[in-house]
Amino acid sequence: MRLFAAVDPDPRVRTAAARSARAVAGRLGEDGPGRIRWVAPEQLHVTLRFLGEVAEAEAEAVRGVFRTPFEAGAFTAAVSGLGCFPGSGPPRVVWLGIDEGRDGLAAVRAELDRRLASVGWPPEARPLRAHLTLGRMKGWPARSRREVVRALSDVRPDAARWAVDRVVLYESRQTSAGARYHVLGSSSLAAGSEPRAAPRVASEPAGRRAPAPDKT
Repeated sequence: MRLFAAVDPDPRVRTAAARSARAVAGRLGEDGPGRIRWVAPEQLHVTLRFLGEVAEAEAEAVRGVFRTPFEAGAFTAAVSGLGCFPGSGPPRVVWLGIDEGRDGLAAVRAELDRRLASVGWPPEARPLRAHLTLGRMKGWPARSRREVVRALSDVRPDAARWAVDRVVLYESRQTSAGARYHVLGSSSLAAGSEPRAAPRVASEPAGRRAPAPDKT
């Protein structure tokens, strides 16, 4: 099973993100050097942890950490500008950034890391780079980066905010039409509290693999 944990935007944010994706597609046109597979609005999410392939027995332990509410508080998040990954070389991902709510997301990820460590998963070493993946790029050479960055800078995403009050565990299943996500569990966030500063997590338990890259 291929698992990841995420928070979901609300319908208004999904609509705003889809509008931004269409605007970018219009600026890059159909005659570009590569293609872009755009993420369906209903599948947009902010990945907190990508766990990769997980055996059934391990998956049940992971599901267990979502059976009680989180202590991290609910908060408001807002989308901001557009960009692409990686920072140099051929562009591979078009993303919509998160401005307001980054501290809240970091606090939820820190608590998630602690919970996962209790069932044998090491903490995530990389800092959280909160974003919504809008599209995955194929065949775009490094020389096209300037064109892509210019197109992204020309688009002004609609201001959209949403209440983040739940973290979700997903299974990603590959199909001929791309990945499809299925909910395996979820936990609510504490109501009426401000996000706490993300504390340091325990060191990596012995005998576990390092976290896989974010490939949701």
